[in-house]
Amino acid sequence: MRTFLNILTTIALLALMGCSGSKEGDNYSQVSAEDPVMNAAIEKAKATVGDFVRAFQAQKAGAKDYYVKKPFRTPAGEQEHMWIEVTKVENGVLQGQVANEAEETREVKMGQRVSLKTSEISDWKYQDGNKLIGGYTIRYFVDKMSPKEREAFLKDAGFEL
Repeated sequence: MRTFLNILTTIALLALMGCSGSKEGDNYSQVSAEDPVMNAAIEKAKATVGDFVRAFQAQKAGAKDYYVKKPFRTPAGEQEHMWIEVTKVENGVLQGQVANEAEETREVKMGQRVSLKTSEISDWKYQDGNKLIGGYTIRYFVDKMSPKEREAFLKDAGFEL
């Protein structure tokens, strides 16, 4: 589980930060707020969040690792998207714990309990056996990887797309 979170942090922290660039070696990624492919991934996640809620409520045997991603403001006025491990869903409100370390935002910290509306998510994901369900922003980054990077990532992540 911890390995998976580290991998997600590596590829997904700070997606959609409103400017482009990276800090090499710091596992820090930024994506333009105008990136049409990332924006389509977020829109798909928002349009299908009902699938996530139904899966979470069903808790099907073999399904695990239910997470949503939510943007939080940074001191620079940008957004940092953080993964939240969902522990409860009731009346369109999700509750859970922040599952990765913040790079920029001061609004939340890893392990902090948070509540959010389903309308606030920028992605969602869970695993059904070894298959990743959802994870549209993860797929955005995986699609940009070389075949060798993709193979290593999927092996480390412990799921298949």
